[in-house]
Amino acid sequence: MEQTDIFCARIRWLAVATGVASALALFPILDLLYPALLIAGGFIQPRFPITGKWLVWAGAANLWPVVIVYDVMMFQDLWGKTKSPELMVLTFPVTTVILMWCSVELVRDGVKRVHAHRSIPPVEAHPVSLGVWILAMVLNLLLSWSTLGWVLAPSGYRSPGNFYSTLAMSLVLDLTIVAFDISLIWGVVATRRLRRVTNP
Repeated sequence: MEQTDIFCARIRWLAVATGVASALALFPILDLLYPALLIAGGFIQPRFPITGKWLVWAGAANLWPVVIVYDVMMFQDLWGKTKSPELMVLTFPVTTVILMWCSVELVRDGVKRVHAHRSIPPVEAHPVSLGVWILAMVLNLLLSWSTLGWVLAPSGYRSPGNFYSTLAMSLVLDLTIVAFDISLIWGVVATRRLRRVTNP
């Protein structure tokens, strides 16, 4: 895999720090999936560039709706409408700042990669690894489970108080998986096209 597919050390450690901070903030509600994605992605990214990159992106993107929901709840605490655990009150502002920093770095890195990709000649494409296919299968099973839940159990997902937050979380997750599928398919198609050109 090309070296340019690997995040710089700053982004990898920032992803790990974001995962740790959000895990501490979310611990009272045991919503630790997305922090785990950030931590795992940050650690494995040098060894598994594509899988690690998507884990970091997915963790950061899907963490935003959760953080926004609970940041709103923190503000409601000020008016006495809700009462959040003290640990969350202390950790969520820090989590929001670090997640914002991580997201900005990821977007900047993505823009640089797009410009670099357009400016360099095409190189020999690498086949998709087994790990990426396994990740795609797991993600699509998750997408199917989420969609099936909305169809078969609407009352559990569409309660009036949680409708918008649940919808936002589901949409971000679904869009992340669809984007991953498109990227994977595009990579396979590009590999086959390049092989046809180089090996007529």
